[in-house]
Amino acid sequence: MNPHPAGKTVLFVAGEFPPIKTIGRLRATKFVEHLRDDGWSPIVLTIAADPGTPGYDPALEAEVPAGIEIIRVPWSTIEARVVSGIKGLLGRPSAPSSAASAGPPPGAPQASSDAARPPLYPRDLALSAVKWTIRNWVEVPDNYGGWANRALAAARELCRTRTVDLVFTTLPPFSAAKIGYRLKREFGIPWVVDYRDLWVGDVLREWVGPVRGRIEQSLERRYMRAADLIVAVSEQKTEFLKTHLPNSPARRETLTNGYDPEIFAPYLAEPRQPHDTIDFVFTGRLFKNRRGYAFAEALGQLAEREPRLRSRVRVHILGGVSPEIRARYDEILARYGLADVYRFAGDIPYHEAMRAQVQADYLLLIVDTGATASGVIPGKLFEYVAARRPIFALTDPGATQEIIERGRLGIAVPAEDVAACRTALAQWLGRPVPERLDADEQYLAQFDRRQISARLSRLLQQLV
Repeated sequence: MNPHPAGKTVLFVAGEFPPIKTIGRLRATKFVEHLRDDGWSPIVLTIAADPGTPGYDPALEAEVPAGIEIIRVPWSTIEARVVSGIKGLLGRPSAPSSAASAGPPPGAPQASSDAARPPLYPRDLALSAVKWTIRNWVEVPDNYGGWANRALAAARELCRTRTVDLVFTTLPPFSAAKIGYRLKREFGIPWVVDYRDLWVGDVLREWVGPVRGRIEQSLERRYMRAADLIVAVSEQKTEFLKTHLPNSPARRETLTNGYDPEIFAPYLAEPRQPHDTIDFVFTGRLFKNRRGYAFAEALGQLAEREPRLRSRVRVHILGGVSPEIRARYDEILARYGLADVYRFAGDIPYHEAMRAQVQADYLLLIVDTGATASGVIPGKLFEYVAARRPIFALTDPGATQEIIERGRLGIAVPAEDVAACRTALAQWLGRPVPERLDADEQYLAQFDRRQISARLSRLLQQLV
């Protein structure tokens, strides 16, 4: 326990927080927990989630540390409200105005298919045009703008009635940056910005066109001129932000994501069940630039040479898959006769995903591709570290590859290099599945979330 920050209140602005099942929630939840253990008094400002909220998992309420003060603000989108109003005028059933009508988080798979869609009428086309316009030119930088405005009002009231010593904003959602910016300008409270993902320049936001990109860059740079400390999750992202935000006086630091040994301890205590097949497990979503086709292609080519692999190997995709990516998988699997090898389970409860990771023979890690992919370190990597099973990673050279190789966690092959994937996969399938992972525990200790949180606490102390 560090006595120095005792009594200091940090307002923790986190759009992703339990019971919303995103990987970003873990960083926020654990920072809050460990900062409190280090003497801080955290107050969380987040979304009011309910069964209609995308990614809602009530079991995740157990992750929230007991006694943490939480301010939950309702989330609805401009698109949902406008579409609901138009449908009302047209005499059609209105969509709910809550976040439920916002659909899955950005990039998440949709449930519909072209074959199931009814014919489009002029009013449907008009409605689609309205949706496109709102998504691309109104909900900028994301569809959390309405939530951020309401959350800002709640934060202002908090700062007027109580002492808040520091504001910590974790991004995304990027609209949340407005909250920290306004509180710094209006109340002079030190502001820390935590970039889990890049705002401008991220591999998952390459769909943003040049005009909107310039608008967002101008907004980001204006906000970040008020920041006191900017944190990123990899050295590559930290260096990018130094160049990308040249006018920000903020100090730049790197605090990676991490793993939590205590979360996985109960699952690691369970005996591993014997498998009749060699099981590769991927837990997470496949969308946009995160695809993993090279693994399916490589496995298919090996199965053409050695047909018995079709009965020896199973690949479990435990998470959502966007329609266009699933369609491409269906083509690959049909071509190589692998339809029975791949299992697409869809979203599953978090505790089931953790158990599947521990019970896997091998863990499949699929990392985003793109211009800034070298700085991507998925939060999923650290879950895999905690699960202590060998990792077969599809990732371009960079931070993720370095951690896997230095930590002796498995193998990393270029994300879209089928030949390299085929060579590595043949080697793994030609050897016995290891019973335990011979990792470099001394190297991996730096990624224990308690140590990372302790570094964060020291940085915050310097600001207050």
